[in-house]
Amino acid sequence: MTKNELEMLLDEQGQSLSAFCYTIGKSRDAAEEIFQEVCLRLLRKKTAVRIEKNAASYLYRTALNVYRDMCRKAARRPEISIEDADAVEYVSAVAKTEDEYAEYEALYRAIGRLPLRYREVIHLVYFRSISVSGAASVLGVPEGTVKSRLHKARQLLKKELENEDQ
Repeated sequence: MTKNELEMLLDEQGQSLSAFCYTIGKSRDAAEEIFQEVCLRLLRKKTAVRIEKNAASYLYRTALNVYRDMCRKAARRPEISIEDADAVEYVSAVAKTEDEYAEYEALYRAIGRLPLRYREVIHLVYFRSISVSGAASVLGVPEGTVKSRLHKARQLLKKELENEDQ
């Protein structure tokens, strides 16, 4: 991909990609690192990438792959972990009252404790408003898998939030 092609793509999808990177990375530093790595990977491609039809899906999938690579790398080096969520910044932007703040913070922390495969579908479908078929395309799994992961994630979140209330 050429620099001009990347610039055009980022003009169109950059804001959305940045928000998605923040959603999966959970901190500004991790989001910036993911975003930069996505851009570098696109620039390293020798052939032109045909993504006009599904540009967002392609970018999200690349960002998700970068995030997974970062998680694997962090697992090998336990002292560096991008899994530690700094929910305060995210929750502050969403909540309007103190009660909402507490609820959103509890929900966000509970999502952060979910296994990666459930966190991914939650972020794609609920935070990024991507359809089940779009999420299946991004994750490279069948639609039924996305639906079952969403169902299981909701069950786990419900149990997690009930345990937190006790």
